[in-house]
Amino acid sequence: MKGDFSRVTFDPRHHYSQVLHQQGRVSLDADPNEQGAIMLHLLRTMARDLFGPYGGPVEHAGFDLSLSSNGGSGAWSLNVGAGRYYVDGILCESEGCDYVGQPHFQPLAPGKDVPGDALRAWLEGREGGDRRFWIYLDAWERHVTSIEHPWLREAALGGPDTCSRRQVVWQVRALELDEIQRTLELRVKQAGERLANAGDEAERAHLQQWIERLENSIAELEQSPDGACAAPLDALRRLDLPQLAARIDPGYRVDDPCVMSPDASYRGAENHLYRVEIHRGSRAGAQATFKWSRDNGSVLTAWLGASGNRVRLGNVRGFTPGGWVELGGEQEDLLGHPGALFRILGVDGDELTVDGTPTWTGAHGARARRWDQAQRGDVVLDEGTVPVPGADDPANAWVDLEDGVQVRFAAGNEYHCGDYWLIPARVATGRIEWPEDADGTPTQQRPSGIEHHYAPLGYVGVNADGNPSVTASCTCTVYPLSSCAWGDRAGDELRNALRAGASGAADTDKSAKAGAETRKTTTKTEARKSTTRKPK
Repeated sequence: MKGDFSRVTFDPRHHYSQVLHQQGRVSLDADPNEQGAIMLHLLRTMARDLFGPYGGPVEHAGFDLSLSSNGGSGAWSLNVGAGRYYVDGILCESEGCDYVGQPHFQPLAPGKDVPGDALRAWLEGREGGDRRFWIYLDAWERHVTSIEHPWLREAALGGPDTCSRRQVVWQVRALELDEIQRTLELRVKQAGERLANAGDEAERAHLQQWIERLENSIAELEQSPDGACAAPLDALRRLDLPQLAARIDPGYRVDDPCVMSPDASYRGAENHLYRVEIHRGSRAGAQATFKWSRDNGSVLTAWLGASGNRVRLGNVRGFTPGGWVELGGEQEDLLGHPGALFRILGVDGDELTVDGTPTWTGAHGARARRWDQAQRGDVVLDEGTVPVPGADDPANAWVDLEDGVQVRFAAGNEYHCGDYWLIPARVATGRIEWPEDADGTPTQQRPSGIEHHYAPLGYVGVNADGNPSVTASCTCTVYPLSSCAWGDRAGDELRNALRAGASGAADTDKSAKAGAETRKTTTKTEARKSTTRKPK
């Protein structure tokens, strides 16, 4: 969340249940924000415990898939049903839409030099063949400001900037079966290479379990291409989340010979909330890079236009020559892509002069954001970003940010664009707020976000008649625990179904304990007769 926050204090390991305001005490933005985070954690944990990893309420279950023909054009539409669905406790609400017209995801149309989205091309008849696609739901959260949503400003007060929002984003996406198989096989190969070089016994056991899981998923897909609903999820998951440690340089020295070297402490003149964010991920063998901000990336403004190397902004405050500006828009956020970075050469009125020629499309939510990385000492920038030291770096060195603040990335991890960590630095203590072990050594921490959650929705392919169809559904239905919730409308049928489900739950538990895990595509009526929670 790239907001102007003093710090982010919620930590589930503290097990707080409420933030209590006291009279005559100072209140910070972190207090109500933590109260909201506590309640959100409670509700989502409860929903996850009750619904499992994914499921929808029987009366208003959403995200069911259906296909409809677009007249005689030979093209088809994949329709996403209206309703609610929970993914790892996160509520996703759909008003109903077409695959190519989702509120937060528009699959790229095939072009002359661009392959575009494979499922969209197949549905539109541009690419034929007996192809199979696995359809899944990707749910995550993003930070939204008045630049993306102008209505957040209060016009009655002259439109001042006030609170921002945290928004749930859901996207229905597709992967072709061949692509899933290739990804799983590549992950097996990569894990095998790590296993060959692993010296720690615990790491070896962890890698071996991961390889076995991947191989089981591959075998399941080969045996039942349309029935393996959850197996493709392993193509989306990372073996390990990346980790980072932060500290104050114990050997911090000032280059100026006229100034005495200070003790190991934070030397900044102001309190800051440092944000370290991955800019370029490490997929496809690329070296990951990162950017950082001393103000949590909150220095941003609307991007209003560009002419040559001059960029017009809504407000140039905070942008200075020598710094970096990231130009992008809402579309980059929703696709998980970074914006374009440009070095600032000058500031004149409401315009920046940059080193390059930005392309402004006038897209909704176009914005400019300041970043503070600089080339100094041992830090050499790569297209405006700092390279993440590789696993083959002999020292896996600590990387200097500024004023003695250093970060160190764990070796051998997979990085995704948008992974970020927050480091509060305080002048009064001369320290940063970062967990340490009993010996005072900074501990490695997982990123604060962005965390994606996935749920299978079904398979799309060619049916026996040679037409595109939903060949299997993978959505799950959740029934209320109380029969009173049905009222008179549902009648005896649903009440009897609940009773049957309760009696069938014991058999389900026994089979689970015996290790027999089966998954069948059934109708709602069949599900009601067998259990309280079954795939449709």
